[in-house]
Amino acid sequence: MSSEPLPVAVIGVGGVGSMTLRALNGIDRVKVVGISDRDPAAVEPWARETGVPGYTDNRSLIAETRPAAVFLAVPPHAVPPLVGACADRGIHVWTEAPPARNLDEAVAMVRRMDEAGLKLAVGTQRRFAATYRRAFELRHRLGQIFLGRAHYLFNWGPRLGWRGDAASAGGGALIELGYHPIDLMLWLRGLPEQVYGLSALGNRPAEHAPDGGALPVYDTDDTAAAILRYADGAMATVVTTRSSGPVSEELCLHGRRGSLRADGGHCLLRDPDGNLLDSAEDDSAPVETFRRQARAFVSAVASGATRYEASGRENLLNLAVVEAIYLSDRTSQPETPLRLLRNHGLSVEGCLGLRPIEEVDEEVDLPPDETEGET
Repeated sequence: MSSEPLPVAVIGVGGVGSMTLRALNGIDRVKVVGISDRDPAAVEPWARETGVPGYTDNRSLIAETRPAAVFLAVPPHAVPPLVGACADRGIHVWTEAPPARNLDEAVAMVRRMDEAGLKLAVGTQRRFAATYRRAFELRHRLGQIFLGRAHYLFNWGPRLGWRGDAASAGGGALIELGYHPIDLMLWLRGLPEQVYGLSALGNRPAEHAPDGGALPVYDTDDTAAAILRYADGAMATVVTTRSSGPVSEELCLHGRRGSLRADGGHCLLRDPDGNLLDSAEDDSAPVETFRRQARAFVSAVASGATRYEASGRENLLNLAVVEAIYLSDRTSQPETPLRLLRNHGLSVEGCLGLRPIEEVDEEVDLPPDETEGET
C-alpha cells in the first residue's frame, strides 16, 4: 500500500455531502483535491474552509483534479452519469444510498464499474456503527431466528425538493429511508424469499409552506410497510415514514435462544425471558460512523483489495427487495426479490461475491433453487 495520501474529490457538499467532507478531512491517508456542487453558495464556504478548489461543473472537477476516488452525495438521478464519467477515467466511486432509482440502473452501474476493474461502494453507514456491528457478531447466539423487526421514522418537513419527484428520486420514503433498515435486515438475515408491501403518499404533516403559500405537489411515497418471509418460515417487518418525528430507528431479531435489539446507541442481547446477556454502547458522533466507512473504502482502494465492504454489487440485493415491495404494492400480492435478480442474470452468491471473507455468513438464508449464476 502506498504511503502517499489518496487523492479524492467530493461531489455534492450540502447535507450528507458536508458530513462526508468532514469525515474525509479527519482521515490521514486521504487528500481532498476538489469539491463540487451545482449551488455556488454551497461550494464557496467549504472551498474557503478547506483550501481546495471548488467547482459547479462536476466533469471539470473530475478532469482537472484527477482524483483516485470520488465520493458522491447527489440525488439518485445524477448518480449513473457521474459513475459513467468516473469509469471512463479509472476513478473508484463511493455513493450515498440509494445508489440508483431502480434495480435496472444499479445493475448497469455495477457492471460498468466491474468491467473497468473499479470499486463501487454504497453509503450504508449503519454497518459501521459499533452497535450494529456488535449485533452482527452476536446474531448466531439467537439460535433459530423466527422474527425480525426494523423501522426508521423521520419527519423530513414540508419541503421535499427532488425527494418529492419520482423521476428524480425513483421513489420516496421506502427507497430513501427504508433502504437502511432493509440493508441491516439483509446484512444480518439474508435475502427473503418473498415480500409483501404497501406504500402511501399524502401524509405530509404541513398543509402549507411556512410563508403560508402552497406546497409543491409530490408523487413519491412518504410511508411504507412490508412483511418479509424467509425460506425457513421466519418473518420480518420493515416500516418507514418521512412524515412523523421524532427520529427513531431500531432493528430487532428474535430467536429461540434469545433476542437482539440494536439502534445507533445501544445493542442488547437477552435470553428468552428478557435477562440481559450482552450489551454494547456507542456514543460517538454520526460523523465518526461516516469516517469508519470512508476509511474502510479508502483502505480497500489504496491496497487494491479484491473484497471490500458495502459494495455496489451487494447492494443490488437491497434494491431487489425495495423494487419487490413497490411491485407488491401495485399487484396486491407477494413478490419475489430473487426473480427480479434473475431477470438480470444475477444470483445471491454473485451479489455477495465481493463481501469480505470474514463477513460471509454460512448461515445466510437463501431462497430455494438458488442454482443460477451471473451472466
